[in-house]
Amino acid sequence: MTDPKDAEKSVDGQGTKRRRTRIYRDRRTVSLRMEPDLHERMMGLCDDMRIPANTYISGLIGNDLKKRKK
Repeated sequence: MTDPKDAEKSVDGQGTKRRRTRIYRDRRTVSLRMEPDLHERMMGLCDDMRIPANTYISGLIGNDLKKRKK
């Protein structure tokens, strides 16, 4: 569910700069490391549910915070 066009070379040539649409302006990025098997299982579930992995993970975090009343 990733688009190779999401990244482009930065102006100074020092890596990549992701293009973000306006809807992402107020969101923050979090890097998440997981075991390959867990990632594969999660992506399979997301494909079955037809939702992006980000939506799935954000939902899990949101539900847990609600449960904990944070």
